[in-house]
Amino acid sequence: MREVKWVDKSLKLNDGVELVSRIWAPKDKGSWPALLMRQPYGREIASTITYSHPEWWASKGYIVVVQDVRGQGSSGGVFKGFSQEPSDTSETHQWVRSLKECNGKLGLYGFSYQGLTQLTGTKDSKPPDCLSPAMTGIDLKNHWSSDGGAFWWNNNIAWGLQIAALKMRRENNSLGWEEIRSALENKSYLRKGLDLLKKYDPNNFILEWLNNLNQNKDFLQIKLISSWLKKPMLIIGGLWDPHLGGAFDLYQKSKAAGGNPDIIIGDSTHLNWWEGSQNTLLEFFDNHLKTNKEVNKINSFKNKKIWNLSLKKWDVIEEDKIQDCKFGLKSNGTANFEIIDGSLLLNSKGSGWFSIVHDPWRPFQAEGGHLGPNPGLFDRYIFDKRLDVGVFQTNSFEEDLQLSGIPILETSVTSDKKSFDICLALSLVNEQDKTVNQFSTGFLRVKNLQIDEKCDCEIAMHPTNITILKGTKLRLSISAAAYPAIGVNSGFGDDMLGAPTINHKIINLSFELNKTFMKMTPFFN
Repeated sequence: MREVKWVDKSLKLNDGVELVSRIWAPKDKGSWPALLMRQPYGREIASTITYSHPEWWASKGYIVVVQDVRGQGSSGGVFKGFSQEPSDTSETHQWVRSLKECNGKLGLYGFSYQGLTQLTGTKDSKPPDCLSPAMTGIDLKNHWSSDGGAFWWNNNIAWGLQIAALKMRRENNSLGWEEIRSALENKSYLRKGLDLLKKYDPNNFILEWLNNLNQNKDFLQIKLISSWLKKPMLIIGGLWDPHLGGAFDLYQKSKAAGGNPDIIIGDSTHLNWWEGSQNTLLEFFDNHLKTNKEVNKINSFKNKKIWNLSLKKWDVIEEDKIQDCKFGLKSNGTANFEIIDGSLLLNSKGSGWFSIVHDPWRPFQAEGGHLGPNPGLFDRYIFDKRLDVGVFQTNSFEEDLQLSGIPILETSVTSDKKSFDICLALSLVNEQDKTVNQFSTGFLRVKNLQIDEKCDCEIAMHPTNITILKGTKLRLSISAAAYPAIGVNSGFGDDMLGAPTINHKIINLSFELNKTFMKMTPFFN
């Protein structure tokens, strides 16, 4: 292993604020290409929950710069979330390139918040030589805060409290830090989280997002720079990552700008990635930061692949692939208590009806998927025995059928309340093993509805890639809650969210199935 040294250095921005970075470099004399990560959680951590330690990257011939963003860690200023990043990012790029340890080449890495900081800069600034945004999105409403207008309750309240706890640390407020930490450990944050945010971090961007969603206000728009989108880019996503739609959106925007990005969607949650991901990143950086342009043209690093959940192998992402299959839903009214009644019919029209009741005292629970407390594949065999969930299932498949894209359900619903949720889950059923492996979920919140009036709804589920194997069955489950992934609907369209209260209403939903079908749509619209 090559010996590595590290040092902390400060950059004084044009407005006088100082940003602190930790720099790891090989001990050998010389200059190297730089890898930069800009993050809000502490430069010493360096996102090592998902990335190899900076010493490893430095041992491969890079200097690694991990910077505390404005108002976080040891950096000065006030933290304001994504809105503060463009100017700070561009000034940091110029500074990193000027370091004596750097040979002038700059690559960006990082996931989530640090994925989005890679994409923010001032319009006329020099672009990085390559980027690798991972597990991130560029639409704050649809990639960061909500699915179908339903706020990500568990994920965002927990994240907002993490940011608030970091604020308490900077202020040396141990009592505030302990209260927040205890709420996360004992799960009381699901009920008390909003009050804690308002108490300790009233300007937290999670509160702003929730208010924007409730009041139908505009979200901050992340402005992408065309010249940056044209640079070599490796987009990393996960089939269980809540920001997966952002990966596909970013790919399209890069292509539209004239870029030719790589994209890899692995069998990964937000935090747990597939084996081999670090070496894939290293290959990408080596190709674009350590070779000349002519070599790059000959030995172009191109990866466009997605993991197949059932076959456990990589498939090529086909941009123009359209799956010509629809599933009708059929029930005589008992799909919520007789599995044999609820039918999912391939390329056939549905018929009949079914009704479910949402009781806020014991709301249907969410697990697994991209928003559940424990994301990933989940066996919902027991969950689907509840009578407040409708179950629609195919016969055993006589041949394999690949579902690759975004599943969408269109349906017609009548509700006895002004507001309601529709929560979906797709599962692969193996009756021999008695397993119901949930692989895609979707959510929709409807507000300001006229009571007992038909409402036509479209619910997009999480992107997926799976082969329904011969001899297995496909199941669609429908419920009216998915707590704590999303907050429990109050029934009357206000901003009362989260855990149930004394004011939450029972909601009755009735589905008209001759107007209901599920279809697959492409990853790229």
